[in-house]
Amino acid sequence: MKIIKVEKSFELCAEAGWYGYNVYFDEKTGEAYIRALASLGELLYMDRLKAPFFRVQGPGFLIKGVQGNDHLRIGVEGNDTQLLQEVLEKLS
Repeated sequence: MKIIKVEKSFELCAEAGWYGYNVYFDEKTGEAYIRALASLGELLYMDRLKAPFFRVQGPGFLIKGVQGNDHLRIGVEGNDTQLLQEVLEKLS
């Protein structure tokens, strides 16, 4: 999957020390892609839901999304742009 756009989230979480970003892809997230995200951190994948939800938590970041969407959200602690770039490289 290829990242086509990254934008700052409109939902503020900076007061808690986290900064959110919306990441858009050229295709929809599928089960194989979601399961591969486990290499980044602790994966929670609720595949039995009507809209299967996933979350990956790693040191200083959180990724969450819904299977079948063409986007996901990344939260980065302390607006660490270097960490954000490292995570984005691993997502594409």
